[in-house]
Amino acid sequence: MQMHLCTHTQTEHEDAEHFLSGSHQIPSVWKMPSLGLLMVPGVMTQTPMTQMMVMDNPLLALTNTISHLSHATRHRPKDSGAVHTKVHEPNTFDGTDPKKLCEFLVQCELNFHDRPQAFCLDSWKVSFALSFLKGIALTWFKPDLLNAILGTEPAWADDYSEFVIELTTNFSPHDPVSDAEHQLDNLSMKDGNCINKYIVEFNHLATQVHGYGEGALHHMFYNGLSDHIKDEIACVGKPPCLVNL
Repeated sequence: MQMHLCTHTQTEHEDAEHFLSGSHQIPSVWKMPSLGLLMVPGVMTQTPMTQMMVMDNPLLALTNTISHLSHATRHRPKDSGAVHTKVHEPNTFDGTDPKKLCEFLVQCELNFHDRPQAFCLDSWKVSFALSFLKGIALTWFKPDLLNAILGTEPAWADDYSEFVIELTTNFSPHDPVSDAEHQLDNLSMKDGNCINKYIVEFNHLATQVHGYGEGALHHMFYNGLSDHIKDEIACVGKPPCLVNL
């Protein structure tokens, strides 16, 4: 059975045509007397009868769509105009490579600083970091998460500093200084590799070791360079200090 909106008053059709002709004033209420239906822009009840009426009347369908768009636009949060940076979410951490923990924590901090309102509570920071754990790292926290009773939550649940301590105690390198020393002793630049990558890796490890003087670090840095760079240095003379090298 096909239905037609033949009972509209002339005023109601004029309102619709006035709206579509360019007016931005949306009639607050349009009444369809034959069905007793009130059409409020953005709040139209989508009953089966209403859907049939919309399908049979393109004007009503268009008007209803524009009304919804207008309603959504009026309730959209205003843009402050500030440029918002897009910070990459942390890579997941599974606990198998302790050296990746520091990078994971740095990435979390970047997200916290980028959206301070979203992470104004420590418990929200903890939940965010937990959502990027997997494997044995997530398994470590599972018992406390699944068996927590209101009022007996672990200290790290609402204290991000305690959470970091819990994470680093169990998944950071057990002897970071010795690990750094071992990596520094074996660090070398491969032929074809970028010199900048070698410098960054060397400086990163050099800041973690203790008792290495300027001379020792200078010697280790030079020995790790590729042969073709050593040949170029030999042509101009070896700098006396690490900074100049």
